This record gives sequence, structure tokens and C-alpha cells, in this order.
Amino acid sequence: MMQLRTIEKLLYKIAVLLVILGAVVRFLHLSENYLGLYLILAGHIAGVVAIFLYMKYVNDMERKKQALKQKVPTIKR
Repeated sequence: MMQLRTIEKLLYKIAVLLVILGAVVRFLHLSENYLGLYLILAGHIAGVVAIFLYMKYVNDMERKKQALKQKVPTIKR
């Protein structure tokens, strides 16, 4: 489970770097083609993948918590 969080954090960092790099390439006109826009798009896609991984992580944690609640019998007084 910790490996998933590490990959998620790495994807966030890659996404930010791609977007920044794409913006720099685009604004400085370092490339006449659409390289800057492609880098920005790749950054957004990496960010969305990281968000989906986080959503999966939270969903798994909620399922585990719910399973633990169902396993523990409640004591009635």
C-alpha cells in the first residue's frame, strides 16, 4: 500500500514539472511545433492519474475500516 502512495506522489511531482516545462517552452518559443502544449497535456494527464490513484487509496481505506467495523461485535449493555 505504501508503494502506491509513493507512485502517486511521484506522479504529482512529474505532473507539475511537465506543466511548468511545457509552459516555459511555449512562452519562450523554444519550439515551433506543439511540444510545449504536449508537455502541458502530459502533465495534466499525469495529475489526473495521480488523483485516480489517490481516490483508489481512499476507497480501499474506507472498505478496510468498514470491514473492521463489521468484524468487531458490539457489546450491548
